[in-house]
Amino acid sequence: MTRPTPITVCGVLLVLLVSACGGPEGPPPPPAGAIPAGQSIGSGTVTGRVLFEGSPPPRKPIRMAGETVCHHPDDPAMSEDIIVGPDGGLRNVFVQVSSGLGDRVFAAPSEPAVMDQQGCLFIPHLVPAQVNQIVVFKNSDPIAHNVRSVSTRNRPFNLSMSTQGRSVQRFFSEPEFVKIRCDIHAWMNAWVPVAAHPFFAVTADDGGFALPGLPAGEYTIEAWHETLGQQSGTVVVADGARHEINFTFAPRKN
Repeated sequence: MTRPTPITVCGVLLVLLVSACGGPEGPPPPPAGAIPAGQSIGSGTVTGRVLFEGSPPPRKPIRMAGETVCHHPDDPAMSEDIIVGPDGGLRNVFVQVSSGLGDRVFAAPSEPAVMDQQGCLFIPHLVPAQVNQIVVFKNSDPIAHNVRSVSTRNRPFNLSMSTQGRSVQRFFSEPEFVKIRCDIHAWMNAWVPVAAHPFFAVTADDGGFALPGLPAGEYTIEAWHETLGQQSGTVVVADGARHEINFTFAPRKN
């Protein structure tokens, strides 16, 4: 029997180490019977708005003076945890179907979700993704960053983004609200809400959202905000019809 050379053994160990550390391996193929990405399964639509009750807290400037590349004296970056429009619409709320789809399984889209590090901020602040969809993290700044995920259901990672133009990709195998941080710049944080299906949206500046393409049935719709919590409501959807459901969030009491 031929004994493996040291080079062969080291090569095998290197492959195992890269895999164990969450290397560039891709997501698994969709299971048999999964509904292809983009395939229509219904003609009903759920729309609505998410509103903020009362006087919104003022957005605060993010202090970046310690990092000259990040500092924007003429256009200071502002806090993104609560953003309320002039008519009370609440931005950056993740809205999804939380029940009613039965045992349907959906294949992830081939197009990646993208989160950039630009101006020493994560942009966008909220990047939704489907289970097993590739998420590309980029660094467009001329300084070093890192991308660290904070999660419980998905394997966490901490990726060096040491040079401008660097990009890495990961995927999440379980639904979860994954927090993203840069440890080098403590003010940098963002979220990747991960859903098991494609029926989700992030509210726009006016707090509006739309969930099209639903088959007839009864659904629970969930609205999640990073600091204000979570709400849900029920709606019955008919084929070809548009149904409205709204949510109102109030400031949390200390």
